[in-house]
Amino acid sequence: MQKIGIDIVEVKRIKLKNRIVELILHCAEIEIFKSKSNKRSQKEFLAGRWAAKEALIKTLSQPVAMNNINIAYQNQQPVFENKEFSNYLVSISHEKKYAIAVVIG
Repeated sequence: MQKIGIDIVEVKRIKLKNRIVELILHCAEIEIFKSKSNKRSQKEFLAGRWAAKEALIKTLSQPVAMNNINIAYQNQQPVFENKEFSNYLVSISHEKKYAIAVVIG
């Protein structure tokens, strides 16, 4: 049976405090986060990752820490790098005020 998860995040609610970033982002994602040119881009990136990971967590039977989930890109599409989530599909979208993600597994 397939499962679906969805989550939406209001970008302005995202705080760029180190502790929050470390709780949400995988160490590989932190490097991408740091390369963003301004705070708005960083907030959008963090909001998108939060939404995607929350959507994934909604499909799982066991809890997992967000910073243990790594989202990378293959062919310009987001994918879960973790082997245990490799059969899950993820889509992330941004709009001025919101980031939304859907996960199917």
